[in-house]
Amino acid sequence: MEQEPPDVLSQREPASPAAAPADFTDWVARRLPPLEHAARQLTGDDAQATALARELLGLVAMRWPRLRGNDAEHHAPPGAAADRLLQRLFAREVADAMPQHRVRLDLDRVPPARRPGRTLPPTAEEEAAALWRRGRATTRRRLLIAGAVGAAALGATGIRALTAGRDEGLRPLPVLPSGSPGTEGVDEVPPVARQLALPVALVAKLPRELAPGDPARLPALSARPTPRALAVLDAATGPAATGPLLVLGEDGGWRRVDKLPAEAAALLSPGALAPDGTRTAVVTADELWVVESATGRARRYDVTPQSPVVVWLGPRHLLIAVDQLLDVTTGRLLAVPVGVRDAIAPRRAAGADTPTTVLELLSAGDPITAPPRVRRWEFDGRNQSEGTVAVTGPGAGRLGQFLGPGFAVVGGDLVARMCEPAGLAVRPDWRPGAAVVVLDPGAARVRRMLAADADVTGAVTLLGWLDRRRVLLRCAGGSGATPGVDQRVLVWDVRDGSLALVATVASAGELSLADLDGAV
Repeated sequence: MEQEPPDVLSQREPASPAAAPADFTDWVARRLPPLEHAARQLTGDDAQATALARELLGLVAMRWPRLRGNDAEHHAPPGAAADRLLQRLFAREVADAMPQHRVRLDLDRVPPARRPGRTLPPTAEEEAAALWRRGRATTRRRLLIAGAVGAAALGATGIRALTAGRDEGLRPLPVLPSGSPGTEGVDEVPPVARQLALPVALVAKLPRELAPGDPARLPALSARPTPRALAVLDAATGPAATGPLLVLGEDGGWRRVDKLPAEAAALLSPGALAPDGTRTAVVTADELWVVESATGRARRYDVTPQSPVVVWLGPRHLLIAVDQLLDVTTGRLLAVPVGVRDAIAPRRAAGADTPTTVLELLSAGDPITAPPRVRRWEFDGRNQSEGTVAVTGPGAGRLGQFLGPGFAVVGGDLVARMCEPAGLAVRPDWRPGAAVVVLDPGAARVRRMLAADADVTGAVTLLGWLDRRRVLLRCAGGSGATPGVDQRVLVWDVRDGSLALVATVASAGELSLADLDGAV
């Protein structure tokens, strides 16, 4: 007779199949709110965040007896093993999603109160009971299908394998083709050591080393404002650290932003700093804050952003959501037909007029049969029109899902955005999992692609345009990273594919740059 594995089902179950153990209910009551908050920052969508949080808690429910026994064996506080498992599962979700902002699950965080008018959540008892039923049903179903080994493997593979119905982590690796990709129009980000040995691109007023030092010793921005910020940096020194936001002024001095909530630093996005460097926008929980460089003051706007990513359509206009284009000087919301997910932020544009045109880069497969597309919107507050063109020609088949914010260079007629590359050859030392792609939106054709293997090169993030022909990006971490040099800011020339080193960064946190001048 087949026996159930003792680490999953050997504990006596509650008398009622719908009832959850009291210790599990208490743990859910404490951990669900901060988990939902972190999931919302990761997904930018309430419904997706709710589903993700409950899927992860369902995995914990499946292993609760074993986790409880682990705490007892090691004399740990109740729930300690469950906390560790939840942190690992959430970290895998973050790694899979590759967000353009730092997302951290702080289990001791107390999220802000829900805004009036939102649906009240179920009680902790109802939540725990539903999770317990789901976890037990899933465990039994997996046991019937795959036996005890399958059930144990399921608890370790995480949410992606569960929802897909397969144990991806147990599949053998495919045979890798040999040789160099050698694909025309596709460049490679070099390994970390070669990044540091690249030719130097000097940029006026931007230090070669972005090393602000101890944030506690820096002056507050409100006490020492700057007319224009060149860079905004999260001063975190490690993946789990939380640092204040730091501002680099045109005088080369660093300041500490002192008028924002504590969690603002962890939610900095690549496009947070306005192109002219006069303002920084940060989404915290479900609030929008804008900091003025010239005064250090922070203003909270009564809007509900749909995503932690922010898109400046000009020095005064911040795109929040469909029909929500915020004029940050007046607080007025203007009608606009696009949201932030696929909108392209214009860089190196003159003037502060209300924008009347917005570009979007739309991913292949959204909807399922659609190719990658360029969509151009024109609007004047009352009327709007749009034109959509499929991306064609060589390179179009290499475009997978688009990721994070995109940037257009005004006058250069080019658009850059991160994507998941498709169809690129791999080799034993190279597995391209992300790429920067540059397109000509007028012709709807791929101009060039820069591919990266995060394990070798570090995680790549698009930062904008240095000028009309060169793209700014940063590489964080990577194999062989030098202590004290957590990130490298590179510039990529889309004419010939050459790369140069702009600066190194002594912080593991996010970075946002204004339009920079004087590059040579």
